[in-house]
Amino acid sequence: MNKKLIHDTVFMLLGGFLYAFATCFFIFPSSIILGGTSGISVMLNFFIPFSAGSIITAINILLMILAFFILGKASASKTFVGSIITTLAIKLFDIFFVFSEPPVSNPYISSIIGASLIAIATAMLLYVDSSSGGTDIIALIINKFSKMNIGTSLLVSDILIVIIGGVLSGLTVAISSIIGLVIKALGANLFLYIAVETKRRRVLKNHEKAK
Repeated sequence: MNKKLIHDTVFMLLGGFLYAFATCFFIFPSSIILGGTSGISVMLNFFIPFSAGSIITAINILLMILAFFILGKASASKTFVGSIITTLAIKLFDIFFVFSEPPVSNPYISSIIGASLIAIATAMLLYVDSSSGGTDIIALIINKFSKMNIGTSLLVSDILIVIIGGVLSGLTVAISSIIGLVIKALGANLFLYIAVETKRRRVLKNHEKAK
């Protein structure tokens, strides 16, 4: 039990900090919108005089409170932990790293790198039944009260956020955001499949050795 707890905690820490790093170094500076609370934060940043990091922190805290009351403590515990780690990491990066210009000047390259890292981070969190919070919580709530599955509700919300953000931000941001969203969605599924399949094969191999 302790070994599993350490294993899950390490994955949540690495996944949360990798997600925050990719968001603060590649997504926020180029105003790329990948859906989720990061996309909402980038859009609100056009109208509210606060950094995207501060906005996403406020949104995630509100959603965590909402999840506690609607989903219940037991079903939302790992999502809480993953969301808290990711939110705090984003806030730390937002405080200590302020960019006058994006670290990667080309928004398309920034989108590809950022989305790829977020895909890996998302897969790490999902692998231990956690998440970065945000619209994942909304999807869980929708799933609880409707027949729509989590994957579909997440995809629908992300697409809507990217479309609205693209209209507000212009063609370059819209295209780079769509590229990033596709990479994030397909990449997360791919990395999660690889992780699960590797674990399954390792278990089978150990089982064969035990015989």
